[in-house]
Amino acid sequence: MKALNLLLAACALSLSMHAEKVWHNPQTEKLPGVNNVHNQGFNEGNYRRLPANAEAIVRKPVWSLSGHSAGLALRFRTDAKDIIVRYGVTGGWNMPYMPTTGVSGLDLYRVNADGSHDFCAGTYRFADTARYTYKNDLQLMSGDAEYVLYLPLYNGVKWLEVGVDEGCTFAFIPSDPKNRPVVVYGTSCTQGACSSRPGNAWTNVLNRRLHVPVINLGFSGNGIMEPEMIAQLAAINARVYVLDNLPNLDHCTEDTIKNRVVYAVHRLRKTNNVPIVLVEHPGYSSDKTNRERHDSYRMTNRALTAAYKELRGEKVKNLFYVTSAQLNYDPDGIVDVVHPNDIAMRNEADGLTPVLKKILKKF
Repeated sequence: MKALNLLLAACALSLSMHAEKVWHNPQTEKLPGVNNVHNQGFNEGNYRRLPANAEAIVRKPVWSLSGHSAGLALRFRTDAKDIIVRYGVTGGWNMPYMPTTGVSGLDLYRVNADGSHDFCAGTYRFADTARYTYKNDLQLMSGDAEYVLYLPLYNGVKWLEVGVDEGCTFAFIPSDPKNRPVVVYGTSCTQGACSSRPGNAWTNVLNRRLHVPVINLGFSGNGIMEPEMIAQLAAINARVYVLDNLPNLDHCTEDTIKNRVVYAVHRLRKTNNVPIVLVEHPGYSSDKTNRERHDSYRMTNRALTAAYKELRGEKVKNLFYVTSAQLNYDPDGIVDVVHPNDIAMRNEADGLTPVLKKILKKF
């Protein structure tokens, strides 16, 4: 019996040693001036979507929502087969119409040599500290592999660490400031409501498809094309701007919407001549049963069309237009009245992908 107990103790010690992790923090494991956070419009390296100086400029709700890490990602290389991510968040785990995995969860993808991505399903636990555990031991490339880790859509990240077994290689991949991004400004639908998980948000789908940074500046209920936010967009060295704001403008008059769109395009044009994509309202789930919503979203799209025609009449160049038909929303793809589920998220990405690929190829 004594020998058996010694054997069991030795096995337990061996397992404990084998399970010991080395933890890596992207905030501390970097050189000065290097940013380990991807899909961010500035170089502060935190988990915010607007720079610190914006706090005194934009409205308080916008600044608060900029603390949500929607669209932000980390990239790293490791030869580890077992990867653990632990982190703390700033708010509640979920919302009535959006699950914990979408509001507060993570998504990990392995990047292949051809640029394609393999999804890594993790087991997760949400307590005082959130924790995702991944086991990736199938067809692992010789040596290390590259991974991309998408951060929560509707929560802020206080701190985050990636753990791998002792002896494994690990290195964060810094963002490249020379790789100019697609900048998307919009609404809660842009931010990610109501994806079941971060990787399904349409901006993150585009990020994987286009192989360029995609900056998510969706602000729940607050993407209203105000001058202060257009100035924030203009400060980013963008490759393309996508303006997807109409669901947050349905309370405005037709003339107000048209004028805000025209102003936004003129303001961006003062800074650069990069392409601007105007996106129609995709419609409501109750469009065929509720007169107010039926008329409302059509009004916003009329206003956008009028703005587009006016701008084209002014010979504004590099201006593109995406219709609601191209977005291809369907009532079964909407969680409530307007927020897309994973189906409509993919449909929106499908509608925008060919437009953006054509633009990126040309410009």
